Amino acid sequence: MWQALGSAVDVTHALLMAAWLLGMPLLFWHGRPALTRAYAVYATAFVVVSQLSRPIFGECVFTTLARWLWNHPSGSSRVDAIPHEWFTVRLSRAIFAMAPSHRAIAVSSEILSAVAALGVLWSMRRLRWAPGRRAPASSEIGKEPLAQTLR
Repeated sequence: MWQALGSAVDVTHALLMAAWLLGMPLLFWHGRPALTRAYAVYATAFVVVSQLSRPIFGECVFTTLARWLWNHPSGSSRVDAIPHEWFTVRLSRAIFAMAPSHRAIAVSSEILSAVAALGVLWSMRRLRWAPGRRAPASSEIGKEPLAQTLR
């Protein structure tokens, strides 16, 4: 049972990473302002959790949780089936038949986190409007002078 929960954490981890990466263009394309705002909140939370978990656990919190679940004693656990590698390494090995180093993963994560942070800041600047005004339609964004669109 614990190994099934460990697998569920791994799948959740993969889905959260995919949503974060695939949604990143929303930060720079503002065709749907509400969707961009929702993604900006998600990306901010994702980056904060990711960056805080590294100094605390030395890896992503989901990797730590999955490993704990996989290592939890169970009547049917097989020692050889317990993954001892980061999820991102196992995922890339399964998909691409090669594995990046832990350092490469950490640096890539930090670069993507910086891109997400810049995208959130860009979106916040572009999508703000004066109090009491309706949200601009996607076709209206950028047509008014900047002083009128910002608070």
